[in-house]
Order: sequence, then C-alpha cells, then structure tokens
Amino acid sequence: MLVVAERWSALDSAWLKSAIVGLLVAYPALTLIVPGAVNTAIFLLFLMSLGLLLSPRLLHAFKGVNRHQTLIARVYLKDPLDQSKAILFSLSMIGLPAAVFVSQWANHRWGWPYYDAVSRFLIAIPIFFALRRFDPALLINIRRGFLIGAFVAAGYVIFDPQIWGADKGIVRIGTSFVNPIHFGDIALSLGIIPLFGIIIQEKKSTAKPWLHLSLALLATAAGLYASILSGSRGGWVSIPALLIVAYLINRKKFPALAALVVFIVISVVFYIGYEKIPEIQQRINLIHNNIHAFDQGNENTSIGIRFQLWRVALMIFIDHPIFGIGMGGFKELMNSLQQAGYLTPLAADFGRQEVHSEILSRLSQLGVIGFIAIMSVYIVPGWMFWAQLNAPMPASRSAARMGLAFVIGFFIYGLTVETFDLTMTAAFYALTIAVLMAVAYPATKTKNTNEIQHPDSVME
Repeated sequence: MLVVAERWSALDSAWLKSAIVGLLVAYPALTLIVPGAVNTAIFLLFLMSLGLLLSPRLLHAFKGVNRHQTLIARVYLKDPLDQSKAILFSLSMIGLPAAVFVSQWANHRWGWPYYDAVSRFLIAIPIFFALRRFDPALLINIRRGFLIGAFVAAGYVIFDPQIWGADKGIVRIGTSFVNPIHFGDIALSLGIIPLFGIIIQEKKSTAKPWLHLSLALLATAAGLYASILSGSRGGWVSIPALLIVAYLINRKKFPALAALVVFIVISVVFYIGYEKIPEIQQRINLIHNNIHAFDQGNENTSIGIRFQLWRVALMIFIDHPIFGIGMGGFKELMNSLQQAGYLTPLAADFGRQEVHSEILSRLSQLGVIGFIAIMSVYIVPGWMFWAQLNAPMPASRSAARMGLAFVIGFFIYGLTVETFDLTMTAAFYALTIAVLMAVAYPATKTKNTNEIQHPDSVME
C-alpha cells in the first residue's frame, strides 16, 4: 500500500509540474493571438496554487519527489523572502483593488466591473507563494514562452495582419481583439525580456550561452519588428531606458571602452532604422508635427488630445485629491468639460474611452490612494527584483533581470496609455510578475551551513 501511495504521489507531482510548465510556456506565446489565453492561464494557475497551498496531501506529494529544496538550501543561508518582503509584495498586489473599493465607498459609485481587471493582482498573490516552492529551473521556462511569443507576434504581422486606423489614413497593425498600442507594447516586451535573462556561467556547463544569446537577439528583432508595424511610439520610449538598465546590470563585466562601442553601434542602428524604415520615420516625425500644430492652436492631434486629457485629469485630481472622482467618473465628465471649453469634441470622444495615462487615470479617479496603489504595483516588484540581481542561483539572477526590465517597460508604457484597464494586460503583467518573483525568491527553510556550496556549482 505504501509503495502504491508513493507512486501515486509522484504521479500527482509530475502531472502538476508538467501542467504548470506547459502553461508558463504557452501563455506568453498565445497572449496576442488567442482571445482569453492569458486570463485562462492565470485562473488555472490560481486554482492549482490554491490546491497546492491548501491541500496537505498534495503538498506532501509534491515535496516527496522534488529535490529543489536541497539544491536551494546549498546556496541560501536563509529564505531570501523574509516576512517584511512577503507582506510588502502582498500589499502591493492588494493596493489597486483596495483603492477601487475605498474610492467607491467615498464617492458612492459602486460597480463590480471595476474590479474585473484589478482582481488579477489579487490572484497573483497565491500564485507567487505556491510557485516559489517549485524548482526555479522549471519555472524559468517562462523565458522560452517569451521567445516563442516574440516570433509568433512577428509571424502574425507578416501572415495575418489586422489593420487599424485605415479609415483615418493611418495604417497600424494589431489583432482582432488587441489594439495596436497594447499589441506593440506586449510584442516589444516579448522580444526584449529574454535578452535580459541570459546568464553566462563562470564555469563550464552543458549550456550553450551563445546559442541562447543568438535566439534571444533574433527574438528581440522579431519583437521590435512587430512593435514597429504597430506604430506604438510609447513603447519605443522604453528602449533607451532598458538599455541603461542593461548597462547598469552588466557594467562590472564590460570596460568603459566596450560600453562606448556598444553605444555607438546602437546609435548607428537606430539612425539607420529611422532613415530606412518608413513606419519609424513617419511615427517619429509626427511627434514634431503634432507638437508644432499644438503650439499653433491645433489641439486635435494625437499628442494634442493627450495633452488635453492629461490637463483635465490633473484638474479633477486637484478638486478630488484624496479619493478621486470614482471609477467611471472621468468618462462621465467629458460632456461638461467639453461644454466648459476645456476639451475639444474630439478629445472628449477619446476621453470617453480612456485617459491615455495609467498613472493619471488612477490619480483622477482614485485620488492619492490610487496613486500610491499604482506606483506600488511598479516600485515594490521592481525593488524586489533589483535586490536579487546578484542572487546565488543563476535562475534567480535571470528572473530578477527579466523582472526588472519587465516592470520598467510596463511603467513607461503606462505613461501614455492605460495598461491595466483591460483584463488581458492586467493578467499578463500580474502573472508574469508572480512567476518571475517566484523564481527570484525560491522557498527554503533549511539553514544548515554545512550544506552550503559555491553558487556556481548549481547548474541553471
């Protein structure tokens, strides 16, 4: 009977591992082409995580055949996730749903739909705590999902492009259910993030770092290509910031001269891209044209409309600084603000859709508490990833680098578009953060210093 029980436990654990790894590889690859893919993945992982956290039998079965605790214990003197970090991460994920509730209570503007997208951050909490019990070498397979996703995005814009804005004389690529802005931003993340995950071991191993680097560079090119065809300029702004982060992470490994050469090469590539790629030249030239038109009194340009919406968002915040005007309140004010002369009819029409800034949206509708909540969604994970950049385990270092780049990218995307008003983008961000954080902070309860080995003795 004991033998049968052990075999059944091993089967349970093996199935669970395979299912989770399969989801981690699939959801980044399918996010942009299959409606509901990432939401399905986050809910399935949520249910699995609850089962793992709440079922003693399942937890015992998992521990019975998983050797990752021993490996981690050889590297970490103590659990890298102390109580304060665990609480801080949980609070950062609770923040937005809590801010929505408080604002609804203060403004008497109730509505369940406003919890739909932000609930994904709550779901990420048990996923993080459950997945950190898994072998980091298994969870880091999410990087493969990002690699595949970048190639899928590029293939989509080549073989089945969905044209947006043709009726307005602007050709931009998205999908049937993802607009060009979110499509371009996510495609860019899919392409760039794997490059940050490259870890070259100091000692010889069976890994092939140059093969991995080549694939990552190809994925970066694929993600950039999809982003360029989407015309999402807001995402392009993140590239210089991510280059600076890449330098800061690797500055000890590269002399100043090498960094200067890389900077010159990248600058030349960007210049050639601007000169030779019409989509880039057109979209960048529009920035100057829009600003010039705005100065001349034409506010009905892409940038002019954003300026109008951002201005009234700040006005609303000044009038309602603590709790904001409530979710949905910004859209309801469009008519009155238009009639008062603060918005042109076209800007008011755009404002009925969104504020075109994640931060200003939360600031105007949720007040200071909303601002603190949205900033914590970026700052807390970003700080926690930064703290693990030099983690002992290669997989943890890789996850920390990818996580830091991912957070910075989404923060910059959110400066010019609402990133978390859609369940898809909220789920994509929350799930990716939870998984990468689980790899960066693997669970261990062993403190036996006699088992400590050199970090490089543990294979990625």
